[in-house]
Amino acid sequence: MYGGASSPPRAGVRPAVGVRPRLTVIVVNWNGRDLLDDCLASLLDGGYRPLHIILVDNGSTDDSVAHVRQHYPSVEVIVSAENLRWAGGNNLALRHLRDTVGDDDLLLLLNNDTIVPEGSLERLVDALRVEPRAWIATPRICYAEDPALAWYDGGVAGRWSGWIRHQGIRRLTGLLPLDERFVDWGTGCALLLTRQALRELGELDEDFYFYGEDTDYCFRAREAGGRILHVPRALVLHKVSAALGALSPQKAYLRSRSHIILLRRHWPVRLRPVLAVTQAAFYAGHAIWHLWHGRSTTALALVEGVLDELRGAPVRSDL
Repeated sequence: MYGGASSPPRAGVRPAVGVRPRLTVIVVNWNGRDLLDDCLASLLDGGYRPLHIILVDNGSTDDSVAHVRQHYPSVEVIVSAENLRWAGGNNLALRHLRDTVGDDDLLLLLNNDTIVPEGSLERLVDALRVEPRAWIATPRICYAEDPALAWYDGGVAGRWSGWIRHQGIRRLTGLLPLDERFVDWGTGCALLLTRQALRELGELDEDFYFYGEDTDYCFRAREAGGRILHVPRALVLHKVSAALGALSPQKAYLRSRSHIILLRRHWPVRLRPVLAVTQAAFYAGHAIWHLWHGRSTTALALVEGVLDELRGAPVRSDL
């Protein structure tokens, strides 16, 4: 089902795009007060027009809401009384916009721990608009602390292995190609959606407690006939894992659970014997890597996430 999606979508000179469509950017926030200035200022100062920014606050206990209302009055704020997590927060905004999004409007799901350089939104939007097969577009995403290194340069999903990975991760961007291409999935760190994607796919799946919702959405798009376009000339800088920590036990646990859900939903049953072997190797390798670096708690959480999802145990919050 997946793999082999990297061929260039087209060649030649891009046609003129004319007046750009209204772009709505949805930023989900939970206690991210210290992240919001960089993110919102980059959007407002980036020059894209017409632009509408929605901040969905997931029950923050810091002063995120008051700060945004005071310093960014043009940003619409939607406040949830509880933490709906990433999928639920975005869905709250999507429901809010359901009757107001025009056929040509575009929506960008954007992490609050990002910075969007000037011109990137235009390049991302223009590329998606002239590729009729694409329902979703993704930019190149680099580490904010070292923009010369890529964090995401396309998403690949192994048809037989079930391994899901970022292309280009930790590679120098100067060595990576700039050609636009179709990919298997895009990361929710920055995911541009067409009205067609929303119409055909609806909301994000909140059964994914954390992680995997974006990949699932892209897989659903491909299964429905859409494509995911990667646009390397559009750039987003990412403060990686600012919320949970890059190597935290909680992150390892939640990612393991979400990955099992993805495999169950999007890989055929006939491949499960093969997947059992490849996934056992994958998790064993990662667990050994964490143990080698002295992270025994993270190694254990990685395995516990798999086992808890397979047996349908409640999601743990004590890690």
